[in-house]
Amino acid sequence: MISVISRLLFYGILCYYTAMAQESSLSISEPYGNYGVGFQTFNILDKSRSFSFDRNRADLDPDKTIFRPIQVCVWYPAEAVDKSPMKYNGYFFLMAHETGKIDLSKTSRDSLLNNFLETEQVDTKILEKELKVNMRAIENAAPNTTQKFPVLIYGPSWSSSAYENALLSEFLASHGYVVISSPSVGPEKRDMPISRIGVETQARDMEFLFGILDTLPNADADRVAIGGFSLGGLSNVLMMARNSSVDAWIGIDPSIHEAYDFFEDSPYEDYRRFSKPTLFINSLGYMNELPFYDKLVYSDAYMVNLPQLEHTDLASQFIKLFGSNDTKENMAVKVKGYNLMTKYVLAFLNGVFREKLNYSEMTRKYFDSNQIDPSFAQIKTKKGLPKVEALFDRYIKGKVKNLVSFLDSTVSKEQHMIYPEADLQKLIYLAAQNNLSQTSRELMAWYKSNYKGAFHNKALKHITFDQMLEFFLEVYRTNEKCDFDYYQLNHTAQLLSMGGKGEESLKYFILNTQLHPTNYQAYFNLGIGYFRMDDFEKARINFKKCLELNPDERFKGLAKDFLSKSRDKK
Repeated sequence: MISVISRLLFYGILCYYTAMAQESSLSISEPYGNYGVGFQTFNILDKSRSFSFDRNRADLDPDKTIFRPIQVCVWYPAEAVDKSPMKYNGYFFLMAHETGKIDLSKTSRDSLLNNFLETEQVDTKILEKELKVNMRAIENAAPNTTQKFPVLIYGPSWSSSAYENALLSEFLASHGYVVISSPSVGPEKRDMPISRIGVETQARDMEFLFGILDTLPNADADRVAIGGFSLGGLSNVLMMARNSSVDAWIGIDPSIHEAYDFFEDSPYEDYRRFSKPTLFINSLGYMNELPFYDKLVYSDAYMVNLPQLEHTDLASQFIKLFGSNDTKENMAVKVKGYNLMTKYVLAFLNGVFREKLNYSEMTRKYFDSNQIDPSFAQIKTKKGLPKVEALFDRYIKGKVKNLVSFLDSTVSKEQHMIYPEADLQKLIYLAAQNNLSQTSRELMAWYKSNYKGAFHNKALKHITFDQMLEFFLEVYRTNEKCDFDYYQLNHTAQLLSMGGKGEESLKYFILNTQLHPTNYQAYFNLGIGYFRMDDFEKARINFKKCLELNPDERFKGLAKDFLSKSRDKK
């Protein structure tokens, strides 16, 4: 069979069939847009990163530094041309060039097909049929340059090719979007590990694509969404966290759901970074336990759950090559689900970039759960809260009458809709800084009632509510956060002490010993506070207490030294 497949070339692109184009098992029934679809691919090096090729390749110098190769695939709105569209094999054989452009001999083409059939367990007849299906795109078609078009940077799934969702990419290009993607290639070789370094590698690849958008003739680098399927829907979370210029996020069965700890352990789990609209499309296995969606507080978030679909039903490559031998009934479900996915992705992008819809408008027009069959699709949405600076500005201008009432309105059974503690603290501080003392008191009282794990109950065993508010404001001022831990209280006390406010500093040193009675450093620093104020008797008491708590060698030596100095200063 392989010898039959690999006989001919088509338009200079590696092809294997002269038969008339056949109908694919998957097609898009949603209306295509008014633009022609162009496709181009090229290989480029990211010289900020190295890579490891097979050292047995004769064309490579084993002593030469090798930069990271990136295969770039671009779908774009194109001028209408009298030229035949690509066949699917034009995409398929791109896998040969994922770590650098090479010339494919007949032997290597046969080997590539054999390896694919052996490792992927694809039915040979299905592969034959799909490879000669006509696609929508015309390779290297002239781009439509009448305007700049919004961009979707797409991250494919684990170790997958850039064209895994070629149908979606062509569909979006026909509606006036540029889609750019690169394969999921590992940090040092082709295989992508499912690890933190693998996720980081793909995130950096997507950032690299972002960086070359200005080289594309009709891409608008100022209107950019990022999307990803499976592992690509975890990597693109890291990318969005680091790039505030990204305008929207799309997760298609995103692995951020099941590998949330990868993100949680990164430096970027700060939900103030996520304030742009988000779209989740989930299959049956990804509909529950959604920690990323649950914790998105500032994003308008839209979710489409498709309980009759499996994970691989959301990428055209997998349906075409692996789902085609399913029953007609099951294939009909896959095709319907895939079309629904493309419909909602387009609607979301149009709402963000073309119509500039707010949450209510987007929900009413595109994400109304009453408009769909709930046995096949379920929709849930949530409106993002305003960031704390915007909320306070609205309060100052009288657009929000009462901050406590507003906060009450955000509390629901879904606790992710409550304000993040760090931002609530900032709100209290902003009120105090603007001489709104009553407002700051009311907010602190609300804070105490609604955040059971906060510091209030511990602190109120030792100080009054008014003192707690006073201490809070000073600690927040010097630390930009406040939970009355040892380091925050000590830092505040030391700044006051060294700034000539010794009497005031003692309150913080003392509270630190009360809240952390087994911390020898707290007693040592209280001793230092008294020492600076020439109260050597109380200084000695606290240096002795430090020594009683079995300090490490460093603090043992310091406490003994200052104990000796305080005795000398009787």
